[in-house]
Amino acid sequence: MNRKIFLVFSVLIIAAVLMAACTPAAAPTEAPPVEEAAPTEAPPVEEAVPTEAPEVEEAAPEEEPAAEAVTIRMLVRPDEGGNIEKYRVQFEEETGITVAVDYVAWSDISNKTLTTLAAGGGGYDIVFMPSADASKLIAGGWFEPINDLIPEDQKADWVSAVLDFYTADGNLMAMPWYAGGAHMAYNKPILEAAGVDPSTIVTWDDFMAACKTIKDAGAADFCFTPSAKYAGEFYYNWGTMVLSRGGTFFDESGAPIFQNSTEALDSYTMLKEGVDQGFFNPAGVAMDDYETLIDFGTGKTAFMLNSTWSATQANTNADLSTLVGNVGYILVPGAGDVRSAAYLYAGGLGVLNNSEHKDEAKQFITYLTNAEAQKHHAMEGANMPTRVALFEDPDIAAAWDGFADLAAQLSYGDFVPAVSWLDEWRHSVATSIQDVMSGTKTPQEAVDWLVAETDRIRNQ
Repeated sequence: MNRKIFLVFSVLIIAAVLMAACTPAAAPTEAPPVEEAAPTEAPPVEEAVPTEAPEVEEAAPEEEPAAEAVTIRMLVRPDEGGNIEKYRVQFEEETGITVAVDYVAWSDISNKTLTTLAAGGGGYDIVFMPSADASKLIAGGWFEPINDLIPEDQKADWVSAVLDFYTADGNLMAMPWYAGGAHMAYNKPILEAAGVDPSTIVTWDDFMAACKTIKDAGAADFCFTPSAKYAGEFYYNWGTMVLSRGGTFFDESGAPIFQNSTEALDSYTMLKEGVDQGFFNPAGVAMDDYETLIDFGTGKTAFMLNSTWSATQANTNADLSTLVGNVGYILVPGAGDVRSAAYLYAGGLGVLNNSEHKDEAKQFITYLTNAEAQKHHAMEGANMPTRVALFEDPDIAAAWDGFADLAAQLSYGDFVPAVSWLDEWRHSVATSIQDVMSGTKTPQEAVDWLVAETDRIRNQ
């Protein structure tokens, strides 16, 4: 039994093996079909514009640190304040440079300037240089030469007398700002009432003859009020009288020579005779040039010898004069071969050699002396320009009654002697004139005394 079962079981195993051999071979197993992944695409992202780094604002080129603000300082008298302020504001707007101006009264500016400069300059960049103080200011060595501001090919554009005056040893030491001088003004109604033709007054003898005619006609209280008090005594009295006679005061070393000819003596004599004969107002012994302007402005005096500014104010300023529109001008009388002469004055603007802002300071003084600014100064400030072309400017002539007559005097002018002690000497001149007019000294005694004073002052 068991053998049968074994046989059957064997047969079954063999059959199964045979069947398996006949079954087709299975294809190699493939992984379930997977769609071939398209090259993997990132989830749709907006196609990046060529990738730009996250936009970073392009850094502006680094700005250089802002330039330090510049302030320049100026020391000047207030008389020209209107002109300065107008062009200071314009200059600041155009350049960004600030200009700080210190105004010092005319009576104080000479001392203020000298003490400030002697102490180191006080931080100023620009200092006003009036002609009366120019010699000692230049001699002090405080100013920077500014030749580059008026090159050789431009010198003809400037009034040569003023340009030469501010030039020392070939160096321009101040920018010519304005000019003026002594002028002879007259009261038109008085001369008309006395029958005096001003065109006939050419010499000092003619002048004295006109004074006699005016006195005889009773047309005025006085013919002339001499300014014997400093600061009118020299420019607007005895000094111009001597100059217009052809006189000279000093030699090249500063030694007095006015005693060696008659011009100084003749001028003292005329002052003495004028007072004694009732032609000249004796009250002038205590008057400076401003006070003689006020006296002339009352309308009771026939003639006035005074500055460009005063001569103009007498004819235009109703606050100072009753003669507005009634003032005429003649050349200062001369003598002998001298047709006329009068002392000139000028204002210059200098740059200190210890200034920390020399270039900016030069820029401003060039601006303040340009043609436009000088034209304004002439029309508003009653000072003559220093640019030649402006003497032909029709606007100035139209705005300034008598401009041509006043300008003509500059052709007969000269600057005061270039000695550093002139200011002190002028105080002695004032004393000598006062002594002559009051009768304390004779004209000759005044000459002798002033010679001694001159030697004392220049040798101290």
